[in-house]
Amino acid sequence: MQQTIRLRQFAARSATAFLLAVLCVYPLYIDKFSNLGVFKFTGVCTLSWVFCLGLGALALVGAQPAPGRFSRGDTTLWALGAFVLTGLVSTAVSLSPVSSFWGLGGYYGGFMMVLFTAAGYLAVRAFAPQQLLNGLTFCMGITAAIVTVLYVLNIFNIDLIGTYADTAVVERAQFFSTLGQKNFNSGYMAFALPLVFYAFLVARGVRHTIFYGIPAFFGGLALAVVDAEGLALGIGAAVLVLMCQKMFTTRTVRRLAVLGAFFFFHAGWMQYMRTHVYTQGGKPMLAALGHFATDGFVICVLLWAVLRFGLKGREIPLWRAGRVVAALAVAAVVLLYGLANFWPGFPSLGRLDDVLIINDNWGTYRGTAWRITWSTWLDQPLWRKLIGVGTGMMHTAMTAWAGEDLTARMNTFYAAHNEYLEQLLTTGLLGLAAWVWFIAAHLRRAAKNWLRPGVAPVTLALVSYLAHAVVSIRVSMIFPEVMLLFGLLTVFCLPPETAPAPAEKKRHGKVKKHQQPQAQSGLIRLWAPPALAAVVMMAVCGAASRVVFGFLF
Repeated sequence: MQQTIRLRQFAARSATAFLLAVLCVYPLYIDKFSNLGVFKFTGVCTLSWVFCLGLGALALVGAQPAPGRFSRGDTTLWALGAFVLTGLVSTAVSLSPVSSFWGLGGYYGGFMMVLFTAAGYLAVRAFAPQQLLNGLTFCMGITAAIVTVLYVLNIFNIDLIGTYADTAVVERAQFFSTLGQKNFNSGYMAFALPLVFYAFLVARGVRHTIFYGIPAFFGGLALAVVDAEGLALGIGAAVLVLMCQKMFTTRTVRRLAVLGAFFFFHAGWMQYMRTHVYTQGGKPMLAALGHFATDGFVICVLLWAVLRFGLKGREIPLWRAGRVVAALAVAAVVLLYGLANFWPGFPSLGRLDDVLIINDNWGTYRGTAWRITWSTWLDQPLWRKLIGVGTGMMHTAMTAWAGEDLTARMNTFYAAHNEYLEQLLTTGLLGLAAWVWFIAAHLRRAAKNWLRPGVAPVTLALVSYLAHAVVSIRVSMIFPEVMLLFGLLTVFCLPPETAPAPAEKKRHGKVKKHQQPQAQSGLIRLWAPPALAAVVMMAVCGAASRVVFGFLF
């Protein structure tokens, strides 16, 4: 019994190190851009398998998961099985099975990525402790701050670590940050920022407010500089979901006003720098608000002051009004999109037309990617429509469909820039249905357990990413983190677990319960060992991946 408890505790610490390694250390893992995709893929693949095999070995020798972690009737597990099975079938009948297995026809994330992310999901679900969210969120805040600062430095052509020494300046204009391509960076921020911001929203007391406010400050900078519309879409979706929850009060609005002040402060000085100092790269959609930075900052500060001093500490529930506002916002967006695209006489809305009207040029030619992906799927025989052309085979199938009509622009797309369209083409209707089932099963469980600690922030992070996926691509830089968050969500949805305490014998053979320490260990003592293990394992696995997967380089 005592050995089982110790093994389970060791497995929990290992799962914590695994989460820190993938969510906090791996995003900073970088090499020369010339082989960035395969370098990142092999690194996280090796890291995941090492941790999963280690946790699996602990399970074999007696480290049993806590009761309730797995059950036969659990729909989330069946959905995961369907997701893996449809990926296996589509890979077996792929246009190129080897390329589909390794993802060589796309962005290095074929069926192998499905396998190791599914294994990581199960490992986290089995052994991750329920009390790790606060420390994990702060560590992710540190990572997000580092990534954002490096991103800004690269915008101003400052490369501290020599990552792009061999890359042409014109390429650096599009490829900057430790995550590589700008869209990959926005994918990480899409799920990291909701976690960081939520920790600040619910922080109580001066110490915790400052503790989580520092990463939130840099999160405001990320919103102002990351050049991707998908990030705005993801954060916007998370905010709408938050407004519909019963926890949405005047205090939440007050903290949102502080986050707004952070954003407008950064948007203002970035607007000044872009105007007076040479920069490279695109201009984010949200950065356009830098023209109104002063007004926006003053409004946010005034709103905070009114709610802070006018209500004298009272909290007024706003969730009913929030649901009305969210419903009206969604209805307005849907109506505008419908009118702009299907009513020929609808008047122009100026710069909003670039966002509202879906055509081949929409979203830096994402409209072209969507059109050719959809047309390629429609052109497939019925059995291919059901099981797909193979993971990562979007470009191969598309060029075969286009034939002599292939244009230079079409030939640049190796992904659909919409995860759901890509899933439809590569794994078929069955694969897309399995993925949607997996998502729906987890979000349904989260809705039922929203008030349990940890459920709300992780759900908001996943909602943000899933909205971001409408205009993005599934890559090995991002997807492993997302699957671990799904696993962590199932852990937080469970009732609070009370681990049995180890017993110690008295002199006369009687047994008494172990006395719990009066004070909780300090944060540094608590989190330093798993954080150090995460850094060491990432370094070791990164080096080992060059040997294990040398044939991919």
